[in-house]
Amino acid sequence: MIAYTPAKINIGLRILDKRPDGFHNLDSYFYPVPLFDIIEIKTQNTDELVQTGVLTSTSMEENLVYKALSLLRNDFEIPPQKIHLHKQIPVQAGLGGGSGNASGMLKLLNEYFKLNIPKEKLLEYAAELGSDCPFFIDEKPAHITGRGEIIEEIDFSLKGVHIAIVKPPVAMSTAKAFQLVNRSNEDLKDILNLKKKEFQKQMSNDFETSFYQELPEVKTIKNQLLRSGAFYASLSGSGSAIFALFDTKPQLQLNSSYFYWSGLLQ
Repeated sequence: MIAYTPAKINIGLRILDKRPDGFHNLDSYFYPVPLFDIIEIKTQNTDELVQTGVLTSTSMEENLVYKALSLLRNDFEIPPQKIHLHKQIPVQAGLGGGSGNASGMLKLLNEYFKLNIPKEKLLEYAAELGSDCPFFIDEKPAHITGRGEIIEEIDFSLKGVHIAIVKPPVAMSTAKAFQLVNRSNEDLKDILNLKKKEFQKQMSNDFETSFYQELPEVKTIKNQLLRSGAFYASLSGSGSAIFALFDTKPQLQLNSSYFYWSGLLQ
């Protein structure tokens, strides 16, 4: 059985006060992107994880798809699985690839083994696996608060907008990104009350300032995308990918060492 798990972008991201549990309160808008990883599962005699595509350095036990399987095994009898994870979403990019994989695995196992886990419980499992994971249970545009587990679906669409994602071969750890970030004192503006031309001014990402100081080529990419006609370009999450939104299909000349993907939002 196969599942396709999408990427996401952050349209604006505020890092607010630190919580008693050690996490920070966040304020962001998540939007799903039709750039997919693919998960296939098949019952066999022993657990096995095969990774293809964009390779990661994690072991089977550290990979979020296997952690999702292990989490469900606390409550359900699930036989050994061969898991084939084909990754097309770059890692350390801020695009939620691993988080989408985790939630996609929860949903895949729920369907394949007819576990009948209700959505509310799937959201609880997802929150145990990571702050961004609950969003990928429904994969719909949403206002995200708390540490990422408070999801308010919104009637917001960028259908027909062209997106370009560019990631240079550099990255910063999430821990370092949070260490360097200049936290905000105010929430984001309500995206439903903004016009597209207002996004660039109003929907900034708090990680950008420190990222651009540490990794200046990321800022160079953002500026290039804006010069190419994007009405909005931003760092996504705490990763090193820049995404840009265009009214028409972009024509870009980029360094061949960069990851590049473009498509239409739904």
